[in-house]
Amino acid sequence: MKRREFLKVSSAASGALVIGVNLSGCASSPRARMIDLANSTGEFSPNAFIKITPDNRIIYTMDKSEMGQGVATSHPMMVAEELEVKLEQIELDLGGARDEFRTSPGGMQITGGSTSVVEAYKPLRLAAATAREMLIAAAAAKWGVSASECVAQDATIKHTKSDKTLTYGELTREAALQSIPEPELKTRDQFKILGKPTQRVDAYAKSTGTANFGIDVQIEGMLKAFIIRPPVLGQKVRSFDAKKAREMKGVVDVFDFESGVAILAEKYWQARRAAPTVSVEWEDTPLQRFSSKRLREVSAERALERGLSVREDGDVDRALEREGVTKIEAVYQTPYLAHAPMEPQNCTAQVSEDGVEIWAPTQAQSLAQDVAAAITGFDREQVKVHTTYLGGGFGRRGLADFVAEAVRVAMRTERPVQVIWTREDDTQGGFYRPSTYNQMYGAVDAKGDAVAWSHHVVTQSIIAQESLLGPMTQGMFPRALQSMLTKSSLGLFRSGSVPGILAAEGARELPYAIENLRLDYTPVNTDVTVSFWRSVGHSNNGFVVESFIDEMAHAAKKDPFEFRRGLLEEHPRHKHVLEVAAEKGNWGKPTKDGFARGIAQHHSFGSYAAQVVEAGVVNGKIKLERVVCVIDCGLALNPDIVKAQMESAIIYGLSAALFQEITFDRGVVQQGNFNKFRSLRMYETPEIEVYIVDSKEDPSGAGEPGLPPAAPALANAIFAATGIRLREMPLQRALNQHTSRGG
Repeated sequence: MKRREFLKVSSAASGALVIGVNLSGCASSPRARMIDLANSTGEFSPNAFIKITPDNRIIYTMDKSEMGQGVATSHPMMVAEELEVKLEQIELDLGGARDEFRTSPGGMQITGGSTSVVEAYKPLRLAAATAREMLIAAAAAKWGVSASECVAQDATIKHTKSDKTLTYGELTREAALQSIPEPELKTRDQFKILGKPTQRVDAYAKSTGTANFGIDVQIEGMLKAFIIRPPVLGQKVRSFDAKKAREMKGVVDVFDFESGVAILAEKYWQARRAAPTVSVEWEDTPLQRFSSKRLREVSAERALERGLSVREDGDVDRALEREGVTKIEAVYQTPYLAHAPMEPQNCTAQVSEDGVEIWAPTQAQSLAQDVAAAITGFDREQVKVHTTYLGGGFGRRGLADFVAEAVRVAMRTERPVQVIWTREDDTQGGFYRPSTYNQMYGAVDAKGDAVAWSHHVVTQSIIAQESLLGPMTQGMFPRALQSMLTKSSLGLFRSGSVPGILAAEGARELPYAIENLRLDYTPVNTDVTVSFWRSVGHSNNGFVVESFIDEMAHAAKKDPFEFRRGLLEEHPRHKHVLEVAAEKGNWGKPTKDGFARGIAQHHSFGSYAAQVVEAGVVNGKIKLERVVCVIDCGLALNPDIVKAQMESAIIYGLSAALFQEITFDRGVVQQGNFNKFRSLRMYETPEIEVYIVDSKEDPSGAGEPGLPPAAPALANAIFAATGIRLREMPLQRALNQHTSRGG
């Protein structure tokens, strides 16, 4: 990346200094054009991340979405560190959709994959450091002294040989005229902010209810929309009768569209009360023939055949049949899962003759922009997206279906429209984590060494669905070409001609030293829409891999911790977190009666995590006692946030492991509110201890790596405590079934 391609500077008519960072490394416009634009309009360039105004305000415009993961704190921390200002001096601007922010693969602006800190760690610090050096140069030029005699401190430049000081705001015009330097970034021993526990900058607003989430958006003249949705995903309206609804107080309009029947009213509860008076007939859909039971039967049949080879080391079949080996066979299953963010899906939109304006808690601003443009026929530049805080995302808000329907409803009126989903809408609205069926074979020899491993995963491809692949490529190609490419890509994914990258992640990279190793993948195609879920394929494969390696350890008559450690000699970071977890988790020490410990480790999103779970069964119910988590995520920019993310991922993962599933009967989702899609209650939540490895590596992901080890560590603990091997989630249901069979 060339310095001048990376950094652009302009001086606005107001005299403010604007530092724009292009994280993709591609200059979007020449420096001269930016200066001309700023001087002619008095506005700052739209790709600006850091802005310093004459009244000494320092504004950071964030390209990522804050959904609880702490990026609204970690990004300003990086700016404050290199700019030599206090964190509280940074003003946060939740940026909307901008071309300069389309830095993710595929030219998208998206928050996901635990990449927000990883992507910004060096570029954002470099932008701030460059601004700092230009301010120093400006002050030196103004005083007629050497820049080496000037230092930056608390948004002020000081001359070390006199009492002269100038604020950053007093230097914006002069700084914009300085040559662009090549600053050196601070070393870790120079950090004053990074690496230190720091309170979140949005903590007060969220604690007092003043933070603006999507559901809080209020626009003058706004209408509220309630959507009557089909009982089966994908059903379309055949006919409807809304005569009574139209006569009710506050109701403005009732009409059918792609998502169902929309009721527009002055107030949300007016629309909601009108809904039961509307009778709707729905068209038939193939999904009405679908059931979870049938999916399981089909998956079991396909798992017995060879699938598409994802990884093949050695000769697995020969190793499994060797004389004197102990062969282990097992089937592991994981269900569909909803994302269940605390804030249900919602979006506010207004469509006028000039364009579209959207207010949304979205993880994918560019996708929202492109989808709205495609629906309305406006150019992308005519669609403005305002990002709000997100009440949880977990991948669900990386889609744009909720944005699309708000835009479609808004096209029916000149007024802004807010669409709010109910909890049942959110749970039954599709885009689930895929279910998986896993046929496992393993073998250990007479010495207790692992000699063979075979894993065949049968699951639905996240990519192989038009409802996801089409919108994701929106705006990347001409519309005619996009349609053709989408259909051809779908054919490749659905046929199994292309490996399921996301389906295999966490299994393909198996770190254990097993000479003969095989991983196969077979797709199953259904009309159930699936999508990215927190830690994606790692959430399924972490459970399968770390449970089955535990089975192999017991077959080898070895301690599960020692068995794993012996197979990780070539992977020191894996091994280290495992060892620390065992130490901190009191591995090998006595527990109270009826309880035991399970252990698991997993690598995902560049980070290494290990967990020890202490659990047991009391009166037929799984009871959690304690979780010890060790995370190696490189440099922890804010240890408090890293710990919070581990705790969050553990609770999220254990909730799914114990209770959660989405099941279908004749195409109808059987779960609705939290009474049937349960999360851990506070009284059920175990004591959680998090230990962060002191690493010399750069930061890696922290939002998701804490989840994959949670379920297998729990399942392994239950086996150690009871002798019952639970191979299907949710574990509590699996335990109940085992008990009812008299097992």
